[in-house]
Amino acid sequence: MLKIFSTQVAGLLKSISDKEEQSIEEASRLLAQTVLSEGTVYFNGFGEMGAVVSEALYGENQFRQAAEFSDTKFEELLTIDSVVVASRFVDDEEAVEFCAKVREIADCHVILMGGYRKEADLEKAADIVIDTKAVRGLVPLDDGSRLGFPSGLAALFVYYALFLTTEEILEDFIEE
Repeated sequence: MLKIFSTQVAGLLKSISDKEEQSIEEASRLLAQTVLSEGTVYFNGFGEMGAVVSEALYGENQFRQAAEFSDTKFEELLTIDSVVVASRFVDDEEAVEFCAKVREIADCHVILMGGYRKEADLEKAADIVIDTKAVRGLVPLDDGSRLGFPSGLAALFVYYALFLTTEEILEDFIEE
C-alpha cells in the first residue's frame, strides 16, 4: 500500500506544480504586493487545514507579515491585506461564506486553496482559487473504497509553492 500511496502522492504534487503554476504565480504577486505595502497576510484553515496556518506562523519558513485570522480580525482588515484560506474542498460552504464575508467587509485580496470536487462558482468568493487536486483517497481497496486522502499534505505543498514564489518575487523586487 505504501508504494502505491507514494507513487500517487508524487503524481498529485506534480499535477499541482504543473497545472496550478499560473494561479500560484498570480497569488504570490498579490501576497508580495501585500508585504511590500506593509499589509498583513492572514491565514485561516478549516479543519485539518489548520496545518497551513501553523506552518505559516510557526514553521521553519514562516510567511512574512503573517497572522492567524480570528473573528475579531474582521474589523481590522485593510484593503492592502490578503487572506489565505485553506479548506479540504474549495466549495466547502463554511469556507466560501468566510471568503465572501472578508471580501464584503474589507475588499482585500482573498486566496482560496482546496480540492475541486465539481465545478463551483467561486468568482465572488476569492480573487484566486488554487486547486490542491486532493479530492479522494489515493489507495484503492478491493471493496472499491479508498484510503490515504492527502488533503493536508497537498495544502502544505501549495503553501510552500506560495511561500517560495512570493519570496522569489520579493527578492527580485528588493534587488531592483
